[in-house]
Amino acid sequence: MAQSKDQINRDVEIWSRDKTPEVILGHARAMRKSPTKAEQLLWKALRGRNLNNLKFRRQQPMKGYILDFYCESARLGVEVDGEIHLGEQQKKHDDQRTEYLAEYGIKILRFKNEEIIELMTRVLNSIEEEATKRIER
Repeated sequence: MAQSKDQINRDVEIWSRDKTPEVILGHARAMRKSPTKAEQLLWKALRGRNLNNLKFRRQQPMKGYILDFYCESARLGVEVDGEIHLGEQQKKHDDQRTEYLAEYGIKILRFKNEEIIELMTRVLNSIEEEATKRIER
């Protein structure tokens, strides 16, 4: 039986705020303290509602995973992929995670480190376009 949008919203809100295991919270905190160069650049562009007044959080625990960046109003996750994401095993894991989060109405956008460093305007335009689409529906 498919869940209603309201039920999915409650499920995600409850999990993300009240039921996140301390080990995941600790890992998210550690990741915030040592971002990659691409993560630093993207965070500088997203933080403080710099992108179309959208509020993003970084290293956001969500349903047992940690999203690099998350905009709650758009239910949009943004992942920054380095070399580790090139392996077949990691690609399979990333795809499964994306499918799982989609069940809760969360869309994941993925960008390679190089895209963020070299094509930041294009990356930000893609994020803004997807977020706007998701908020308007």
